[in-house]
Amino acid sequence: MSPATVMEDPIHHSQANLKTERPGATPSIPPDLTSSWRQDVHFLGDKDGKVELRSPPTFNNISDTRTHLKQHLAAAFRVFARQGFNEGHSPSTAPSTTPDPDLNAACHAHSVYGKAFSCFGRPIEMLHQDALRFYNDLAVYPRYGGTVLTTEEGDRIAAALGPTCRSVILQNHGMITCGRTVDEAAFLFITLDRCCHAQLLANAAVCPGFEKKYIPDEQAEFGHRRSGNANKMWLAFQPYYEQVVKEEPGLLL
Repeated sequence: MSPATVMEDPIHHSQANLKTERPGATPSIPPDLTSSWRQDVHFLGDKDGKVELRSPPTFNNISDTRTHLKQHLAAAFRVFARQGFNEGHSPSTAPSTTPDPDLNAACHAHSVYGKAFSCFGRPIEMLHQDALRFYNDLAVYPRYGGTVLTTEEGDRIAAALGPTCRSVILQNHGMITCGRTVDEAAFLFITLDRCCHAQLLANAAVCPGFEKKYIPDEQAEFGHRRSGNANKMWLAFQPYYEQVVKEEPGLLL
């Protein structure tokens, strides 16, 4: 993969007839997604009903779908560059598929805190709210396979993800995050790198009288459902997307 690689496969859309997304435009809400979307993103509405709830746009033709994917893919690369995720390895065309058919996008880079934490070959601990996004949703690839140049290595990484995890820490290497959309995968990568940073700081601070306290499984599972679901992760990336589009108006042309 190239430095700060963000990949997305086409998604099948069939719900609404929307035009190609314009730079800075706010997507409308597919009517049949409103209920579940509101629950996932904790949208309570406003008393006058004037606040419009955004959600991923859907399209009835492949051309508009591809345009939307390319726009968000381009924006994700810019966001990664601004986050300092600009270290990687030689390009690889080795394909790999995850056991979860709903995962259409993947992000990979050698971020500073991600690669530092990867040397432990273990997942992050449930020490704080943001970490709950990865409760039972973060795998570890417990070996260093070098630069991924073969389909076999890609398949082994995909197998490590398993059918339930969206993200994986590659021992002595870095991280990969996946999602239904490039937005979800990109935000998961950003927040996982920050969680690795927080974990390293917490580990370094441990001493007598300052032992780590862990979030119980029941609360962690609830927090993951509420704070780490795909819709919430998509929405969390939108401020990053809007900022880069606003500051680089030629990005989507």
